[in-house]
Amino acid sequence: MMGTKIGIAERRALYSWPKKLTTWTMGETLCISVPFTWLMDEAHRIAKSYDGPVMIGGPGTMMKTEIEGISPVEISNPYATFTTRGCVNSCAFCAVPKIEGEFREISDFRPAPIICDNNLLASSKSHLVKVVDRLKSFPFVDFNQGLEAKRFTPEVADLLGNLDCKVRFAFDWSTQEAIVKDAIDLCRKRTTKLINVYVLFGFLDSPDDALYRLEKVRSWGIFPNAMRFQPLNAKKKNEYVAPGWSDELLKKISRYYNRLSYLNGIPFADYDWRAYAKRKTIIEKGEQAVRFIPKRKERENVPIQIRGSD
Repeated sequence: MMGTKIGIAERRALYSWPKKLTTWTMGETLCISVPFTWLMDEAHRIAKSYDGPVMIGGPGTMMKTEIEGISPVEISNPYATFTTRGCVNSCAFCAVPKIEGEFREISDFRPAPIICDNNLLASSKSHLVKVVDRLKSFPFVDFNQGLEAKRFTPEVADLLGNLDCKVRFAFDWSTQEAIVKDAIDLCRKRTTKLINVYVLFGFLDSPDDALYRLEKVRSWGIFPNAMRFQPLNAKKKNEYVAPGWSDELLKKISRYYNRLSYLNGIPFADYDWRAYAKRKTIIEKGEQAVRFIPKRKERENVPIQIRGSD
């Protein structure tokens, strides 16, 4: 492995992704980058209140909005970059073909440690070699959007093994089990043991199928990243409930499997997400109250207010 290990603080800085609109100005023009479709109404409200020209772009527009000289991903997270755009697949649940168009390599990409390519392994061997070579200066690299398991060959595994990196795969369908497991085994032997697996659920599957895939990933010694399906035209996050599902179960799966770092000892069947959410709210309110209690010296000369019941 190449590079030097980095600390927790540095890794947290890498993942400082905003989950809201990103805005900046170019001259008199206000630029608004929209990461999700359910933030479009907010973007339009801001645009209407701005006294000047406005450009709205980003994945949330569900349109190709690339403009030469503008790199929203660099503004959203300076540690992130693209070396390719588009994808050779056309998955029904994915917006990439619509917002990025045909798959293409970016020869003059900006080197950065978080690779946001949607299908890096669909690129040519020469491009992949160039990517690895230009990333060797970073102490840690994250292939953030996932690598296609069926394209993860021994040659690719050895090439990426020249980096101190984290690799992510996707397990969207039960029929992919053998392919995903083989990729994980190969990655552990020849690339890295830092592996994450995205698991789509709530889209053309059943609860039993989703739970099978999530538990299978868990049995491989990996905490899955449960990805609740969001329609490509969603106006509100987590509003869609697929046939055969309930909103209750969708929330439970998402909250449980994405918190396994501290829920791992609790079986899924025993997890009461509503009770947990209530306790979490109480704890957060308590912590907030503690933050506002002044220190002893600061409490001197502070009037005490006592409110009786109405």
